Amino acid sequence: MTLRTHLSRQARRSAFTLMEMLIVVAIIVALAGIGVVYIIPQFQKSQEGVAKAGAMALDQASQMYFKDHNHWPQSLNDLIQKDENGGPYVQPDALNDPWGQQYRYDPNGANNAGMKPDISTTAPGTQKVIGNWGKK
Repeated sequence: MTLRTHLSRQARRSAFTLMEMLIVVAIIVALAGIGVVYIIPQFQKSQEGVAKAGAMALDQASQMYFKDHNHWPQSLNDLIQKDENGGPYVQPDALNDPWGQQYRYDPNGANNAGMKPDISTTAPGTQKVIGNWGKK
C-alpha cells in the first residue's frame, strides 16, 4: 500500500456519514421524549406544593388580620388594604395561585370545622382541591 492510498482512505473516513448522524439524533430525541414523560408530573406536583404554601401563607395573613381587627377578613382583598389597625398583610400578587387564578376564600370555613376561613384553589390538570386544611 502506498502512502498516497493510505492518506486517501484516511481522508475519506475522517467525517461521520449521514446515517450515523441520523441515528445519533434519533437516540437523543428518544431520550428527551422519555425524560419529558417523567419531568412533567414532577413539575405538576411542585406547582401543587407551591399552591399549598401560598394557601398557608394567606392563612397566616388572615390570622394576623384577625388579631388586629377581632374578626376574619370578608375577602382576600382585605389582606392587601392598609387601614388604621394594620396592613397590608400580603402583596397583591400573593392572592394568585401558580396557575394565575385567584385563591378562593370561604369565611365560613367548612373544611376547617368553622374555626377559621377556608382558602383554596384547584389544580387545573388534576382538578385536585388544594387548601389551608389538613389532609382529607
